[in-house]
Amino acid sequence: MSRVPVVLAIGTAQTLAWASSYYLPAVLADPIAAALGLSRAWVFGAFSIALVLMSFLGPAIGRHIDARGGRAVLVASALVLPVGLVLLAAAQGPVSLALAWIVLGVGMALGLYDTAFAALAAMYGHGARTPITGITLMAGFASTIGWPVSAWLDHAIGWRGACVAWAIVHLVVTLPCYLVAMPRRPRRDAGVADDAAQATRPPPPPPPAHAATRCRSWRSRSRSSRSCRPRWPRTCPACCRTPARAPPPRSPPRRSSAPRRSPRASPSS
Repeated sequence: MSRVPVVLAIGTAQTLAWASSYYLPAVLADPIAAALGLSRAWVFGAFSIALVLMSFLGPAIGRHIDARGGRAVLVASALVLPVGLVLLAAAQGPVSLALAWIVLGVGMALGLYDTAFAALAAMYGHGARTPITGITLMAGFASTIGWPVSAWLDHAIGWRGACVAWAIVHLVVTLPCYLVAMPRRPRRDAGVADDAAQATRPPPPPPPAHAATRCRSWRSRSRSSRSCRPRWPRTCPACCRTPARAPPPRSPPRRSSAPRRSPRASPSS
């Protein structure tokens, strides 16, 4: 499958996931608080539990995606989010409300941006930048779509019916999008293969200690730092990293061939 259908499918699923979870309390917090006899602080406090749970589950989910791909995780999110929405529709007090948002927090950790982008990176490597950009542009309209739809559903069938309607949308739209867009096995494109080969490539060996010592000693004895050339014909790995030539041999000091004169005797002798 080409990248355009993948972007359209995952972008649609991400838009619905954000609209029915993260942006849901902005519209339904007041009717939920009024129906359960709670303050808005209780409703948003339960929502905060979901956000904290997302941050704790993120690293483990990322490791699972790196090892096995993101299909199973995203499909699981399309099943966990409807369960949380149904529990939210059936909430009768603060305990059941908190339980519903805990389940929704698990579904959000499984199916929002972090998981989708990690799955795309596992599929395309460095080539995932373009699909991620397209999905971000599509899901950026989640609040634009989600708030009016949630308000209309609340006005038409109540907030409990709105939660059930969003759950049905996940089963009818989000789940098929993930099943179609994500491969059964993690697909390794050329970019991913190059990244893996570069990551597993051993680092270059360090230069020999004796070469670095001799090079530094030769530099200290030379007048200019540009003449950093060791005294043997091999590559200088410590500093200049260019083929070095052995310096010309030093000529012995010249000695005078004239015989040494004896000191003259003083006139007194």
